[in-house]
Amino acid sequence: MPSFISSTPRALLFAVMLLLAHSALGENAFIDPLDQPAAVERQLSQKPLRDIARAGKRLVAVGSNGLIIFSDDQGQSWVQAPVPVSVDLNAVFFADATQGWAVGHGATILHSSDAGATWTKQLDGRALQALFVDYFNNRSGLAQESANSYLSAILDMTRPGTGQFFMGVWFDRAGNGFVVGPFGLLLGSGDGGKSWQPWNTRIDNNDLLHLTSIREVAGTLLVTGERGRVWRLDPATKRFESSETGYQGTLFGVTGVPGGLLAFGLRGHVFRSTDAGHSWTSVKSEFNAGITAGIALDNQRLVLVSQSAQAGISRDGGLSFNLLDVQQPSLFTGVIGLAGERIALVGLNGVTIMAAN
Repeated sequence: MPSFISSTPRALLFAVMLLLAHSALGENAFIDPLDQPAAVERQLSQKPLRDIARAGKRLVAVGSNGLIIFSDDQGQSWVQAPVPVSVDLNAVFFADATQGWAVGHGATILHSSDAGATWTKQLDGRALQALFVDYFNNRSGLAQESANSYLSAILDMTRPGTGQFFMGVWFDRAGNGFVVGPFGLLLGSGDGGKSWQPWNTRIDNNDLLHLTSIREVAGTLLVTGERGRVWRLDPATKRFESSETGYQGTLFGVTGVPGGLLAFGLRGHVFRSTDAGHSWTSVKSEFNAGITAGIALDNQRLVLVSQSAQAGISRDGGLSFNLLDVQQPSLFTGVIGLAGERIALVGLNGVTIMAAN
C-alpha cells in the first residue's frame, strides 16, 4: 500500500516542474485555459517549445499555451495546428504516421488521428479526480480497505484536478498507452485514450515518487522519475518494476540502442544498462547541467541535449559522449533526427537545426 511520504525537496521539485509546465494567462476576464483554444501565433519556429516527435515524414512539436506546430519539409517551415486548449503542453508522441497524443498542464490529454494536423481533447483535470474515485470504489478489484488506502494517499498527495499535469505519454500501434506525471501519477488506456484507469497498483512506487517520462527503447517500456529510479514494464506480470541507478537525483528521460539503454537527468548524470533496464552503471559525460532529452539515430549513435544549451553525441552506443558545436544556444528540451546528418532541437527559443557530426 502507499506510504504517506512527503518532503521539502520533493515539494521544491514539484514547483520547478510546475514552472516548466505553467500556463500563461491573459489579462482579460478569466477563461479556463482548458476551454480556451490556442491563440494563432506568428514566427512559429521561435516560440517556446517543449517536445518534438515524428509522424511518418512529418515533424510535430508542442509548447507553451497550447501551441502545436508541424513541418513537412524537415523543419524549414512550420504550420500551426488548431488546438482546443491553451495550456502548456509538455510531451508529444506518435505511435505511427497518423495516431498521436500530446499531454500537459491541467492534466490535459490530446489526440490526433491525422498526423498532428488537428487535435481533440480526451481528458483533463476536471475529470481526473472522478476517474480515481470511481476506479478505486468500483473497479480496482482490491479489498475495500486496500482500495481506500490507495485512494486516500492519491487524493492527499497527487491531488488530481486542474492543477495537475502530465510529463510523458506513450502508445503502441494497438492503442495501448500510458501517461505519467508528478506524485506517482500513472494512467493506462487500452483503447487509444478513449478511456483511462489508474495504474498505481501496478507499479513499484508506494512513495508516489514523481514520474517524469515514459518511452519504449529497444523493446523495453521504461518510466523515469525521482531518486534515480527507472521502472520497466514486465510483459508477463503487466507491472512496472523498479530498478535503481544509485543516483538520488531526478532522471528526466531514456533513450538507447539494442544492448545499451540510457537514463539521464539532473546535473548531467547518465546511466547505461546492458540488461534491458534491470541494472545500471554510470557513464562519464561532458554535460554540466540537467539532460532533458535524447534520441537514437543510427549506427549506434545517440544524441543528448541539456537545459544549458549543450548537445552531445555518442558514436559507441552510449559508452561516451562528445559535445557538439551549438551555434544557437537555448534551454533545450527535445531533439529529433533529420536527414543529412542533422538534428532538430526544440526549447525555450524555438527550433534549432544543426549538424550532428
